[in-house]
Amino acid sequence: MNNVELFHYLLLLVCGAGLLTWLAERLTIPPAVMLLVGGSAVALSGPHMTVGMDPNLILTAVLPPLLMSSSFYTAWRDFRREIATISSLALGAVVFTTVAVAVAVHAFEPALSWPACFALGAIVSPPDAVAAKAMLERYPLPSRLVTVLEGESLVNDASGLLLYQMAIAAVLVGQFTVSRAATVLLMLMVIGIATGAACGQAMIWLIRRLPDPMLRIVLTFLMAWGSYSVAEELGGSGVLSVVTCGLVLGIHQHRVFDAHTRIKATATWEVIVFVLDALVFILIGLALEGIVSRMGNVSSMLKTGVGVALPATVAAILARLLWVAAAIYLPSLLSSRLGKSPHPWSRGEAAILGWAGMRGVVSLAAALALPDNFPGRDVIVFSTFLVIFATLVIQGGSLAFLIRLTGLRPVRSTTMSELEARTHTFGASLKEIEKISQSATDDDKPLVQRLIDEYKVRVSNNERAFEAGKEHVELRARQLRLELDLVAISRQALLGLHHEGKIQDSVLHRLEAELDLEELRLHRLLEP
Repeated sequence: MNNVELFHYLLLLVCGAGLLTWLAERLTIPPAVMLLVGGSAVALSGPHMTVGMDPNLILTAVLPPLLMSSSFYTAWRDFRREIATISSLALGAVVFTTVAVAVAVHAFEPALSWPACFALGAIVSPPDAVAAKAMLERYPLPSRLVTVLEGESLVNDASGLLLYQMAIAAVLVGQFTVSRAATVLLMLMVIGIATGAACGQAMIWLIRRLPDPMLRIVLTFLMAWGSYSVAEELGGSGVLSVVTCGLVLGIHQHRVFDAHTRIKATATWEVIVFVLDALVFILIGLALEGIVSRMGNVSSMLKTGVGVALPATVAAILARLLWVAAAIYLPSLLSSRLGKSPHPWSRGEAAILGWAGMRGVVSLAAALALPDNFPGRDVIVFSTFLVIFATLVIQGGSLAFLIRLTGLRPVRSTTMSELEARTHTFGASLKEIEKISQSATDDDKPLVQRLIDEYKVRVSNNERAFEAGKEHVELRARQLRLELDLVAISRQALLGLHHEGKIQDSVLHRLEAELDLEELRLHRLLEP
């Protein structure tokens, strides 16, 4: 397949991803599950329908932007508050899952060596950031639960990949010591975090000096790949580097980006992340063709599925559930009864936390990157695919049902509501314009008075909305919908002027952009 054919092939994959995503929405199935099934169906249709890709290329090209996007929008204050729980899952749960999978697989398949069993355990131990984000964004959950799940999936790859490297070293080199493992883990973390922080600060410095919003947006993509590659070259964790870089930029985004850049960057990143998300799950499915061809025959595949993949999947799921129950839920409950924790984890939250352990692209890429002479390589790769498939389909597919069963809903925050925050924000402007009115000239007084009247309306509308309750909220919503209708009328009038040749294209585009921003503002206000 030449470069042009590869390009056309990727275009077809993107089109297929769009179609499968649309179909998943219609059938109320998680898109990730539909994309994975679709990719597997294409792979099983024959080798002429797939193309081989270097797993390291997938990790380097696809993963950094997805990690950057997730970390950029992470609520740092909430992340820091839940750092103990996140660390427990990212370190303790990963190690516990690795051991559980290794023991279970070796018990069912003694012919597979212990190092190979541990390699499989390390590969499937960390839940995937891409899979978690693809599933969680569909469901309204308590903010603490979302913070922990997303935060864990952002940082757990470092510990999982460390165990993976140790298993490979134990097989190929015959060297494994606890002190060496601790040293490698420390180096991965320190170099990765330091590189990410440096890249984040460098990006902030550059963004403030770049006048063009498009150049700023391009820089954010380049820095995602750059921070990953630099950290890997220095011997650190590329994953932690990208996550740290994204967190640094996310913390400072409100002072670094202007409104123009922020609007364009959000739209650009949403499109790119959708395409990459879709490609990730389709490529996981497409990898099945190469895996099946290496396995040779159906009987060996079935034997591997029953003897290795099944116990690995069960052990991975049960290990996470047990860890969440023993290391997070019960200690928080005990701490609450002793009066040390006012907000313990509920049973429903613990159930969702334990069940949302989908595996994804990092696990598959790690399996495919095993050396060709690694004992049991084909068995490990095929079993990894089955674990990914099972967790995405079983856990991801049943997540919505479990959320409904537990009755979890976003918890009402003790901080200001959105309406109260709007009242405070507009109130600050109203106080300032009232001060200005006292020293305004006779020529400016009518202008200042109109602004005072406008801001009084904004403040009073939001005050009544959160004080008067549901009735006024519905009245406010009707007003916003009426304003949307008026924007549509304005747009029709503008297009009419352009059609009659009374305005130039430049005028059309500028006024249409203003109407688009107003329409966007009104839609945001109407969001629940």
